[in-house]
Amino acid sequence: MEFINWEILEFKKQSGKEKLRCPNCDARRSDKKDKSLLINHNDGYGKCFYCEALTFRDKNEVEKEYILPKQDWRNFTKLSDKLVKWFEGRKIHQNTLNNFNITEEKHYQPQLKKEVNNVVFNYFEGETLINKKYRSAHKKFTQSAGTKNIFYNINSIINEKECYIVEGEIDVLSLYEVGIKNAISVPNGANDTDDVWKNCEKYLKDIELFYIATDNDAKGNEVSEKIAQRLGRWRCKRIIFNGKDANDDLINGNLKESIKNIKKYPVNGTYTMNDMYDDVLELYDSGIPKTIYPKHHCFGNLKNIFSVMIGHLVTVTGIPSHGKSAFTEWYVMNLVKDYDFKASFFSPEHLPLKMHQTTFIEKAFGKNFWREVDNTPRISKDEIKRWDEWSSEKIYLTTPEKGDFPTWDWLFDKFKEQMFNFGINIFIIDAFNKVQLQGNGSHKEKIDNILSKLTMFAQMNNVIIFLVAHPTKMSKNEHGIYSAPSLYDVSGSADFRNQTHDGFCIYRTFSNPETGQDDYNTFINLKTKLSFQGKIGDKVDLKYHLPSGRMYDINQYAPTFDITKNYEEQRDIKPVEPTEVFDELAF
Repeated sequence: MEFINWEILEFKKQSGKEKLRCPNCDARRSDKKDKSLLINHNDGYGKCFYCEALTFRDKNEVEKEYILPKQDWRNFTKLSDKLVKWFEGRKIHQNTLNNFNITEEKHYQPQLKKEVNNVVFNYFEGETLINKKYRSAHKKFTQSAGTKNIFYNINSIINEKECYIVEGEIDVLSLYEVGIKNAISVPNGANDTDDVWKNCEKYLKDIELFYIATDNDAKGNEVSEKIAQRLGRWRCKRIIFNGKDANDDLINGNLKESIKNIKKYPVNGTYTMNDMYDDVLELYDSGIPKTIYPKHHCFGNLKNIFSVMIGHLVTVTGIPSHGKSAFTEWYVMNLVKDYDFKASFFSPEHLPLKMHQTTFIEKAFGKNFWREVDNTPRISKDEIKRWDEWSSEKIYLTTPEKGDFPTWDWLFDKFKEQMFNFGINIFIIDAFNKVQLQGNGSHKEKIDNILSKLTMFAQMNNVIIFLVAHPTKMSKNEHGIYSAPSLYDVSGSADFRNQTHDGFCIYRTFSNPETGQDDYNTFINLKTKLSFQGKIGDKVDLKYHLPSGRMYDINQYAPTFDITKNYEEQRDIKPVEPTEVFDELAF
């Protein structure tokens, strides 16, 4: 691959995109008017569509410092006959190895605890060697320490309209063997991490169509879903290989055909039975679709009366101070744990962010952040560290920059950005009235318009949105007690009932010393879109765990599990209930 010095180019613009004649190939071009070098000023790169030369602007902006490997990869370009033959066995030819700068090097493999010979996949961004990934003959992997995380072969998609994403470097080489050059590989196989997407966003954001060609197995299907979630399903298609992966099909001689086996993600809005054939068969074979609910037994009967589904807007209401925000946080945290989801909380009512984090930490460990409460010890610094490690790629807090007032356009743009950068599955808006309504029309019309956008956003992007919305002031009954609000009671519009897919209310019954009534909360199913999701009108009474803010079925005991650990690693400790014999013992 050839490179052009950015400094020699004569620009007419300083921003946006611009086409220039390419100094690398202009002399040999017959068409002297063709401006084949497309420059992206905003992101600082360009590509010639004739000779495929690249150019990059020197970075002036401050970014995270990474360690670069020694730029001596050329010292290792001679490959042993043994390694060349190994690649030939996988139908990868020497010309491909040379084009991808594949090298061979002795390097320490931590899993083998010794230095061994490795094939080296060199990761370039422009002309700079960013990372080196080492693969031993025993299929053990390691890479350069402290380096920037980028996609393998990222240079190949610059200014391209289509991009193939595979699960390994050898799959990139395999696609190259059948003429597909614009292919990249995730750096950590089936492990989907945030930083690689953030580091490569400028190369990916203008791609019009992604072919997700991850492995044809359970893990590959899982990572393909996560990738489509980030990129937007409307611009993704899934390739289904005959064998396990691209190299498997290359070896078997059918890769040229299998890459045509393309499955659409269901987001375009217009469908035929053929588009849904596999999904309909799955319904026929498997029965009613599985719904989503917290799996821990502390939620008791809740899963039988209420559950949610991907693509739904869930409206949460309740009288102020009745616990709707506390319950929603706890509910979502359990979905994150049980389904390996990622959640973004926009909660202006709970600023500053550091204080909001303390409430998550309390719910994560079942303890109070500030002090010992009811013989439950205070959160430890070790637990704070564990929360940091567990939540850093699971729980995200959203807030506008200082001085900015959040609008719905800003929030939708932020959601799209977070889907790409972090792969968010669940968005929480707490509360609706904290986002500024804009545009023409009455107050009700503006609300209805936003609710329409929220439902469509959830459906089009396969996410769940929890929308916390305050009710109007409720009337008191003959006993002077406020009634539980319904979705029709949410302030501003009946569309909070009409447009939302699902909804619930958290209602608090306060303790009464005169009657001996204890304080408790009630979960009320106000709406479930599909009959198998729950039972509208049904209720579950909940107790509030004072030290942590957790809520649990009143017939269960207070949950003591650590949300950062697997259930198998721990067991809840049931509190000792005093017996009559115990009470009668003299001390």
